[in-house]
Amino acid sequence: MDTVDNVDALNMLTGWLVDSGDYKESTYYQQIVKAFPVVEDQKAFALRLIIHYVGDIHQPLHATALVDSHYPKGDAGGNFEHIPAQDGVTNLHSVWDSVIY
Repeated sequence: MDTVDNVDALNMLTGWLVDSGDYKESTYYQQIVKAFPVVEDQKAFALRLIIHYVGDIHQPLHATALVDSHYPKGDAGGNFEHIPAQDGVTNLHSVWDSVIY
């Protein structure tokens, strides 16, 4: 899979919605088109992703990943860092999203 990040995703998805740039080469466009056969549904999903990414951009674990010998491809922003379950929260990312936030 291509390298992905919030800035690239926002640029490509907004480019798609305004029909500007090389968004058709992006993994975001290609995956959405593959998943949704109707153009209106594709664009609606792209807009949902934009809203989600902008809403979550304050979340530090959306902008970083631990990369080390244990996680050579990264820890998925804390999703792979498991903690003892508390209030349904089982990983570091969820602590931020559900408890701290």
